[in-house]
Amino acid sequence: MIGTNPPEARTKSSARLAAFLANRHFPLIAMAIGVVLSLPTLWTGWGYSDDALQRIFLLSADLPQALTKLFLFLDPTVNHALMDSGVFPWWTFENARVFFFRPLSALSLWLDYQLWPNSAALMHLHSILWYGAVCIVTALLYRRLSRNPTSAGLSAILFAVSIAHVGCVISLAARNLLMTAFFGLLAIYYHDRWRRDKWLPSLYLALFSLVLSLLSAEMGVSTAAYLLAYALFLDRGPWHKRLGSLLPYLLVILGWWSWYQINGYGAWGSGFYYNPVREPLEYLIAIVERVPMLLLGQWVTPDPVTYAVLSTGAKFLYWLIGLIVLAGIGVLLTPLLRRDRTARFLACGMLIAVIPICAVSPPSGRHLLFTGFGAFGLMGHFIIGRLYRHEWCSPRRVWQATALAVSLIFLGLHALLYPVLGTVVRQSLDTYSIAITDLTAEPVGESQDIVVVNAPSPGLFIYLPAIWDLRDRPLPAHVRILAPAYADTSITRLDASTLLVRPESGYLQSPDAIMGNDHLFFPFYDPSYAFLYGDKLFRGDSHPMLLGQRVELAGFLAEVVALTEDGRPQEVRMQFAHQLEDEQLVWIMWDWSSYQYRPFPLPGIGETVQVAGPF
Repeated sequence: MIGTNPPEARTKSSARLAAFLANRHFPLIAMAIGVVLSLPTLWTGWGYSDDALQRIFLLSADLPQALTKLFLFLDPTVNHALMDSGVFPWWTFENARVFFFRPLSALSLWLDYQLWPNSAALMHLHSILWYGAVCIVTALLYRRLSRNPTSAGLSAILFAVSIAHVGCVISLAARNLLMTAFFGLLAIYYHDRWRRDKWLPSLYLALFSLVLSLLSAEMGVSTAAYLLAYALFLDRGPWHKRLGSLLPYLLVILGWWSWYQINGYGAWGSGFYYNPVREPLEYLIAIVERVPMLLLGQWVTPDPVTYAVLSTGAKFLYWLIGLIVLAGIGVLLTPLLRRDRTARFLACGMLIAVIPICAVSPPSGRHLLFTGFGAFGLMGHFIIGRLYRHEWCSPRRVWQATALAVSLIFLGLHALLYPVLGTVVRQSLDTYSIAITDLTAEPVGESQDIVVVNAPSPGLFIYLPAIWDLRDRPLPAHVRILAPAYADTSITRLDASTLLVRPESGYLQSPDAIMGNDHLFFPFYDPSYAFLYGDKLFRGDSHPMLLGQRVELAGFLAEVVALTEDGRPQEVRMQFAHQLEDEQLVWIMWDWSSYQYRPFPLPGIGETVQVAGPF
């Protein structure tokens, strides 16, 4: 046929591709690819919400404060004060604590603000270099562990161009994930040198790298997943020596974890993070729910956080489809797993490494660096093995045809479509947070209070001081959020200064609950579903509010007067120190149709006003 390359040409092309991927300098090529794809982040500024929040802290923090307080989000000693200002909503659990110890990551960010405090581009360049380092060590590790340098080369490319992994570079605050992945993978590299080359100094380098990984972020514990997988599938010798090789690492992790707990770090009382030790049942349920979604997001979809914007019924379908698709991928991988112990190492490490991520709600692609190391290692071996008909391939025609189709799909998605898609998505990351924190175009006096009748995402108000500081706008005296905006809300005026507020679906709604009986499946997709996750930061389900519970803030008193059937606040009486028409109070409401705030017309005494939800 005209235009069809002869077999000799195809053979030469395949040989050139294999030679390119097997090039001994390929780790540097993988690094260059990852760096180039990350370059658009140089122009993102401090627009990302977490970056703005950290900026306002780091501009004035000294080094000890930065090392110990940068990753403090909820703290019983300051929660009430932040509730009083309105940064936290009135229904916050005052004893909640979300406090992470990441001194190495904090040091890197603090240095940025000492060296170039006014240059977001240089700060992003710093993060890009960390991603380049991750790509190098990943490529080196693939090359070292694989018997086929061509497969290792493709795996390194797939890892470097992953939209989920490059997403870590978008946010300066996510640099901790890049750093913990770099040092964790470096620990695995040195562990392999110790066990295979019998070079004892590598053991100390591996232990030191593990310590640095743990001091960068808690995700460093995922290093242990691959160390265990190494002992099971790659190490040689008697079982007691293989497992005994893990003892030094176990002692390091136990020492770090003990110190972490003794000093009060970790999360408790928040619905955004699960504490595996103090909330084991909730964590186990989260593992069952999230593992299929995370792995589907790693292998097939661009980012697992996709499921956060789905309805309850759609989430279940997504989870079910994920199980089926992953089972199919597992069947296709079976011939490879049977014949290749490196593939078994990668698969085992991937499956164990995904478990710690389930403690975050909702986990996103940027948490998948460790998981991605195993997943893309497997994917690269599978694709190259099928395209070049390696000896492990099944001779069955059905497997041959299906494996070829799936290989081409994987290449099309991860090497072409998603990297291009990522450049588009990055431009609109802050759309929602900017709109939700843009409370009013009119100037508000510093002695006035803004009353938000229905906030689309109360969780995003934690960024309000930082975002308004970037816009050089003075903050109001207080912000009062009456209710979330996930459903229709009725506002009844009881007297000159008191309202009765009743959201149709109640307060503190779980992200996995049905948003009204008519919305089990439809709409399948809506941003309002995702906002529920952020709002769970302030109070977990294991710490419910009680009937009659009162929360008193400056000029404001909220009292729970009715509960839903599942024990959440349904009706709340809210009393202000001033009459509602007082000029000190600026009233606004969220309008889902225009996706912005507009003035809220106060009802008369005895009247009820309905504020529409998203559907």
